[in-house]
Amino acid sequence: MRHWLGIASAIAIIAVAPQTAMALSAGAAGVVLEVLPYLVAAAIASALIGRHARPLVAYAGCGCTSGPSARSIPAAVATAALFGVPAALARFAAANLVSRFVHTHDHGAPVDLFGELAALVPAALLSSAIMLALPSLPLRSLPGPALFIGGALLGIIASPCAFGGIALAASLHVTAPLAAVGALCTAGIVPNLWRRSPRDAMHDPWAYGALALACALTAARHGGTLVHPRMTIPLALCAIACTLFVWHFRRHCARSPRRLAFATLAAIVIGAPAPPYHVTETTLADGFPGERVDFTGVAVSQSGASVLVRYAITCCRADAAPVALALDRNLAAVNGRWLRAQGNLERNGAQLRLHVATLTPIAPPGDPFIYR
Repeated sequence: MRHWLGIASAIAIIAVAPQTAMALSAGAAGVVLEVLPYLVAAAIASALIGRHARPLVAYAGCGCTSGPSARSIPAAVATAALFGVPAALARFAAANLVSRFVHTHDHGAPVDLFGELAALVPAALLSSAIMLALPSLPLRSLPGPALFIGGALLGIIASPCAFGGIALAASLHVTAPLAAVGALCTAGIVPNLWRRSPRDAMHDPWAYGALALACALTAARHGGTLVHPRMTIPLALCAIACTLFVWHFRRHCARSPRRLAFATLAAIVIGAPAPPYHVTETTLADGFPGERVDFTGVAVSQSGASVLVRYAITCCRADAAPVALALDRNLAAVNGRWLRAQGNLERNGAQLRLHVATLTPIAPPGDPFIYR
């Protein structure tokens, strides 16, 4: 019964708001693809080295095990790149300290790939929804304590893994720095709320086949606007591993993994356009008056103000954050068009804008995102 209610709800959302549904599913699929290589590696390690696999993955993978995920060394490296070495070391130390007091029930259990993905999906959908809603939220008008507490709560409930928490903080960094600090204080340090009790692993050849095809399609598209292009090789390896799993588990049958895998594949095939952006202000934090700028983006005009905007992906589509450049002229006549602007930055009150020297219409690029 619950299965049919879920299908009916999904159909209703698609019928009422198809673009939103596509964007939500694409964002969630991006999170799944970002985490999948680590889970596949963990599943293989679990079969080879048994109970020692989980503690190994906690440090060498994305942290998708029970306990604080900020123990992940790759995630700590990403934190250092985005927020500095002190922040990365503080989070790593805090996560290890918390892990001493958190009792995990699945320490010696084998890694259940589809079980881990099922636990990830609610948080992945929530992360995707938050990213879609951020441009419409008046975050700068909120008091500092409220932003910090809100960011901390988002870090607890909306980061499916260590990388997800960093991506969430990165997307908040420009519009709400205090919220980003709050997210960094909890994401991957407070244990994930979406954890489940361990159970026997489920396997299904059709599900592994769907995952193999999803990984192969995304790798062939160099990320397919869902994940960072650096994931191309790991996803190609995942496709090979899942294909081998199809043969190895050919006599198994389980419906739950099949639904999850085919939903992921459908989201990858359908895809979605870049998120909408509402004009607020430039997001260039490191610019200075007089600096020469050459920027390509979509023209967005609202209430007499115009910007060029393009979205940047840190890990996956769910953390896509706008990079916006305010202009000194109104572009209402070409709203929604892709343009290339060249000029110099100038001070306009409390923010910077581009004094446009040349403005050239261009064809939409094959990939609307840029990557950090």
